[in-house]
Amino acid sequence: MNRYAVRIGSVLALALSFQLCGLARSNAAENTTYIYNGKRIVFTTLLQHAGGPAVSADDPGLHDLVKAAGAALSWDPDNQYVLITFPGPSIISFAIGDAHYLVGSVSRPAAFAPFLRDAHAYVPIDDVLRALKLPPLSAAPLPEASPAPKTPVPLPQSTADISPPPTPPPFATPQPSPQPAQVTGVDVQSQPGSVTVRIGIVGNGSYEWHRLRAPDNRWWIDVRNARLTTAPIDQNAGDVVSSVRVRQQNGDTVRVALSLSAANQVDVTPGADGITVVASARTLADAPRSGLGTFGSNATAVATPAASPSVQYVPTNPRLIVIDPGHGGSDPGTVRGDTQEKSLTLDMARHVRDILVARGWQVIMTRNDDRDVFAPNDSAHDELQARDDVANARGARLLVSIHVNSYVNSGPHGVTTFYYKASDLALAEAVNRRITSELGLKNNGVIKDKLYVVNHANMAAALIETAFISNPDDLALLQSAGWRQKMAQAIADGIVDYTENN
Repeated sequence: MNRYAVRIGSVLALALSFQLCGLARSNAAENTTYIYNGKRIVFTTLLQHAGGPAVSADDPGLHDLVKAAGAALSWDPDNQYVLITFPGPSIISFAIGDAHYLVGSVSRPAAFAPFLRDAHAYVPIDDVLRALKLPPLSAAPLPEASPAPKTPVPLPQSTADISPPPTPPPFATPQPSPQPAQVTGVDVQSQPGSVTVRIGIVGNGSYEWHRLRAPDNRWWIDVRNARLTTAPIDQNAGDVVSSVRVRQQNGDTVRVALSLSAANQVDVTPGADGITVVASARTLADAPRSGLGTFGSNATAVATPAASPSVQYVPTNPRLIVIDPGHGGSDPGTVRGDTQEKSLTLDMARHVRDILVARGWQVIMTRNDDRDVFAPNDSAHDELQARDDVANARGARLLVSIHVNSYVNSGPHGVTTFYYKASDLALAEAVNRRITSELGLKNNGVIKDKLYVVNHANMAAALIETAFISNPDDLALLQSAGWRQKMAQAIADGIVDYTENN
């Protein structure tokens, strides 16, 4: 992603460290009891797997142990991963079906791949304990004693980090970073004709919210640089809001999502101790689609109008379509082994161009080969603006940018389509609809995000994250020339659908 900063979540690569102040395993039956700092931890959902003991991600004992270690545990059923997040930030990540897990940026083999049973996610408990720098469940009994606190030792980021460098690196004394805010609870109260959701937050920070058009009627707020200190929530809330879901969306974002009954009015009020969201039975014909603000000591809120107040764009060349293959030249984008994003996007873009030209459209690509559009090793601003300039200077009908997604673990998969301007949405929806129907990919949705290329294009624009290079199944698809041809066909079909109706 590099210069495009287009990710579903941030890659957290800082090493994990915390003090181990006396841990002992009890001799209780079935090895279900730990004693950590004098506190008895009981695992109640242990299963015996061929590779070793497994524990459910919603096991109260596991949550108690993780909390005692100064972290928070969350399970994301949509993206199929379990996160253990520490202030700092640091992260331990397990993905369903992946026989490797991550500690910071370090990949480690697991005793077995996490799995689902009866809608519960199970993870290898010994690997969780090792990641927390604790003895595994199968270790020999330890004396119930509390030795003197050990000096925290950062986990190595690679084998090269095990031996100290001859001279201290320039980052040996890091500057302090802002402490994450703590989402301490979400209270949902239903009244006749409205639902009030109070998000309790300790600390200062920012948030942004978004709304999808009917028939989805989904609304969500993302609390940035935050940790969820309670268990995830799934709660019915009444007629106006059918459900409220609270999740640690990724390592640094807590998401509170509402399923609305219609295009309901939603008011957001930040304060010193959190954010209050009120959804009312009143519906709006053209409700604001997004907003942002800050909470804590300097609480502010700004809503973004549903429609742009600027003069409607009229293309000077209504038969011209610009296709933007993401990255290129000095910027390879995301990489897995010998597979580079810049090559995948160029191949798909060429196929899109050929299909559209055969249908009578004029097509220009921001790059036709492996090169930077502005200059090698240029700044993100210059590179991205150069891509917009190709379309803006020629008065194109629309612009479509093609990318490949990536994440901190292998769990997330499928297609995501981004838009920003009000004029972009119909294009993004048309392309996303074709991709999901023709290729059968998981649909991660059409998401509003202030991405540079989309935001600074005068015309309707969309950015497509076609699949996840970090997911083994998606990677196999991306490496298939036949699949890339099918993806190009779906993108072209979506573009034509849009032009026929707009």
